[in-house]
Amino acid sequence: MPSALANHYQSSPQTHFDADYDGPRLSLDLSAISRQAEDFAQALPMVDPHYAVKANPHPAVLRHLKQLGVKFEIASEGELELLKRIHVPGEQIIFSNPIKTPSSIRAAEAYGVRWFAVDCLEELKSLEQHAPLSNYELRLPTDGQGSVWPLSTKFGATDDHLLPLLEYAANNKLNLCGVTFHVGSQCTDGNSWITAIERAQQVLQCMSELGLTPRLFNIGGGFPCQVAPSTPSIESLAESIRPALERLPASLQLVAEPGRYLVASAGTLECQVINTTHRHGYPWAYLDCGYYNGLIEMSSEFGFRLQSSRQGEQQAWVIAGPTCDSMDTFSPHYQLPSDTQAGDLLRISNVGAYSVACACDFNGFEIPKVEVIAPTAEGVKADSENYAYT
Repeated sequence: MPSALANHYQSSPQTHFDADYDGPRLSLDLSAISRQAEDFAQALPMVDPHYAVKANPHPAVLRHLKQLGVKFEIASEGELELLKRIHVPGEQIIFSNPIKTPSSIRAAEAYGVRWFAVDCLEELKSLEQHAPLSNYELRLPTDGQGSVWPLSTKFGATDDHLLPLLEYAANNKLNLCGVTFHVGSQCTDGNSWITAIERAQQVLQCMSELGLTPRLFNIGGGFPCQVAPSTPSIESLAESIRPALERLPASLQLVAEPGRYLVASAGTLECQVINTTHRHGYPWAYLDCGYYNGLIEMSSEFGFRLQSSRQGEQQAWVIAGPTCDSMDTFSPHYQLPSDTQAGDLLRISNVGAYSVACACDFNGFEIPKVEVIAPTAEGVKADSENYAYT
């Protein structure tokens, strides 16, 4: 492993750990979300952010973002229900999943959602049937350059579908009047947005030539959280993106769908080493939290940072979760003290996105408890509340 990468995955110095550890716990610091939202607004003031609910649908997170004036992007009727519970107006919601069930389209349309994504003719016809008076944004593919998780294999209107889709909308007087794209999750290359914006401009021109009236320009998500010194800040990415946005017609409403960027840094997961061994040339540390119950993204090159309750000389460890599935194993990128043993506590940062939100109780291992840390007039308040779609 290159020394720079090894240093990045090195565990941090010992910090205070809970002496009364009672199982994995995800702490969510709402003040961190406030800082991220403010930084985004300052970097891209012309863009109206719509939080991607999938990143972290915890009720306290949604309520806090609503209080900050952030709007929302959803992918399902279940996510719509979460927003209805906290009384988010329908006109502040974009339904950006390009494939939707008829019932979810009808439910969203009935609630007042007026923007729906589409990337194929079949979906356009479904929208025509179930939400004929709403507005549609055309999802375009991207090359995923610079992202950890490219998304366009599954999403985006390919060239052979593009013209038939636009012509159908024009011929049937449908409100196909927006474009959208997603450069891929945790994207660190500003050129990916520039390329996608320029491609979307060409599609807007085609729309106009067919008699459609473009109104919405959605630059999607992909904005990265700061996991390493080399991760570009939102300010530096915005410096690359802003000139391309400023060349767009002033009549367009500009929106984005930040998810990970807003919430990842707010989350810290505390877990425990339940056993250790040595195999295949590496020491192994088995944790009580793993791929299935909170650390699904640890299987990638994402770069979580670990803090150990133990101090000492570091070495590379294979990290594994508690289940009987061999997929619940993570490559030896992570540095822990060489004398790590059962009972040691670990704190993992930047897990506010796609952690407990993606977790399940496979093998009977519980999903981590969630503690919400919120600033109040009396100081900092910690409270517990569960995720729930039902």
